Amino acid sequence: MSLFRGHRAGVTALAAGDGSRDGVLFSGSDDGSCRLWDVRSQKSVNGIAGHSGEITAVGFAGEHNLVAACDANLCIYDQRTLRLVAQAANTGTAVKNIYGEAEIQALSTRGDFVAYVDEDGRLGVSDITDPDGSTRFADSHEALAACVCFHPDEPVIATGGFDQQVRVWDVATETVSMTACAEVDDDPSSTRLVNPPFVYALDFAPNAECTVVSGHADGRLMCSSSEGTMCWMGCHDYSISAL
Repeated sequence: MSLFRGHRAGVTALAAGDGSRDGVLFSGSDDGSCRLWDVRSQKSVNGIAGHSGEITAVGFAGEHNLVAACDANLCIYDQRTLRLVAQAANTGTAVKNIYGEAEIQALSTRGDFVAYVDEDGRLGVSDITDPDGSTRFADSHEALAACVCFHPDEPVIATGGFDQQVRVWDVATETVSMTACAEVDDDPSSTRLVNPPFVYALDFAPNAECTVVSGHADGRLMCSSSEGTMCWMGCHDYSISAL
């Protein structure tokens, strides 16, 4: 096991680079900073400081950009020009309070685009080459949206929220193309103490067209597609927070 030391508080977000960024990690923390790590040396090689609150999500975008979410701000940084932590705060372009003060909960990147969801249940998409060109979809989850994921090939996005729903969105029309909802177990004889089936994590299943696998707060896994929904109950004793 390798230990990466540097943040002064808990790590709240983590992204792994691929391609030209292979061997690079990007982390965000409760201490309001982000750090780039070299996996081989297990050392922090660059950092960003100056955020007012915890970092809720991070990601790699485009060829040379980094994205970090803090409060209602989506901040984009040029990975090539980052300086040391004490100097890095001025290198980013912040898209502040894009649609009000709702805190961003999660983000996903694909090429030059960033999809993000917030505590009001809203989905937004931003082009990092045009920060003023952000789009917020009209429909929304009925409660906090906790996770979001771009399809690797198709122009669709999946989101999950505290309304216990998984939604698949068509980016071109900005509408919901599929909705699946976890059923609540109301069996009074059940002695298992679990959270409601909030959707905490999701991803598109490999080699399956627009099939979404989601992890829930009650420990279930759910597989959703246009053909229907399947649930595997009790996969974990508590919340599934990552897939």
